Amino acid sequence: GQVGDRGVLVSDNCKVNVVDVQKVAGGLLYLHEGIVEEGSLAVGDRVSAQVDKKFRDGCKIHHTSTHLLQTALKSVLGDDVCQAGSIVKPDTLRFDFNYPEAMTGAQIKEVERLVNSWVAGNNETVVDEMPIAEAKAKGATAMFGEKYGDVVRVVSVMSEQGESVSMELCGGTHVERTQEIRGLKVVSESGIASGIRRIEAVAGDQVIDYLGAADDIVKSLSSQLKIKREEIVPRISTLMNDLKASQGMVSKLKEELAVAKTAALAGKVVSINGFKAVFESIDDMDSKVLSAAAQQLQSSLGEDAAVVLVTKVSDKKVSLVAAFGADLLERKMHAGKFVSSVAEVCGGKGGGRPNLAQAGGTDPSKIEEAVRYAETQFKELSQ
Repeated sequence: GQVGDRGVLVSDNCKVNVVDVQKVAGGLLYLHEGIVEEGSLAVGDRVSAQVDKKFRDGCKIHHTSTHLLQTALKSVLGDDVCQAGSIVKPDTLRFDFNYPEAMTGAQIKEVERLVNSWVAGNNETVVDEMPIAEAKAKGATAMFGEKYGDVVRVVSVMSEQGESVSMELCGGTHVERTQEIRGLKVVSESGIASGIRRIEAVAGDQVIDYLGAADDIVKSLSSQLKIKREEIVPRISTLMNDLKASQGMVSKLKEELAVAKTAALAGKVVSINGFKAVFESIDDMDSKVLSAAAQQLQSSLGEDAAVVLVTKVSDKKVSLVAAFGADLLERKMHAGKFVSSVAEVCGGKGGGRPNLAQAGGTDPSKIEEAVRYAETQFKELSQ
């Protein structure tokens, strides 16, 4: 999962900025991808390769951290944890693994604690080549589904007591001693597929940058709220509860306003083919409230009533609702089909149950046209 090296290829005649290096032809060739910045490059030219040390050192730090992370995950979650993919970059690492549920905060903290204890222990990284059978016999971890040759490269992190902290088959670059890592911090843990979790983490200088940014946020919140940092979490919890209560009050007031508006529509009932009907547009009403209002008005008018309401939700959004009484259903009239045809006037579609249905549109300028169309259609269908 480690990204390719970067650097330059230089000669007396040219300079090539290398942006990636990959093994091809079964590992027999190393393909360099780059941009010729100076001069020209021809077949047969001899060049000197200079690796970007800072880029590679960052990859080393995050690659060894990935090995320690996998060992820690096995220790905390169980030996059944297996790698399902990874990416190692100079400034971050991503590790996918099989696990049936989200990790708890305590589990993540324990994984961090284990990795950082191994980092602080200044354990040595040892690289060996050996037959694959011998590597497996020693307990080296292999990537499931990966193909390996007869001879493999084994990267081990060894304690001062000669015990193996981590042992994996790996072809990447690594630190010589774990103190070069300086520290690891898990940034996120999430699910990416059924039974597959993903951890994103930073190590080395990036830990300092990450913690510094987090500290800036805490200081900013503390300053804006005028409280101590240890009071931030309970204060935010209180503010969230207050906001939820306020939103509930606003929602209730909107419903009450909607009821008042729709009650006024009772005076606009028209008689069509023996049915009572209301076809109107209402300003500034959200879809949920509009539906409740239509149901309430239809219920108050009786089972021989139909209510069709349209409202502008935003500059590019229209909401429509149709509520039909039982008498209309006996005539095989269907609110879902009806409101869907009306919504087409506003560039939308929708549907629902025979007695209640909603639809959406995208052209508020056609609202009044949609209301007129609804009345015309109702006259034809209710005959």
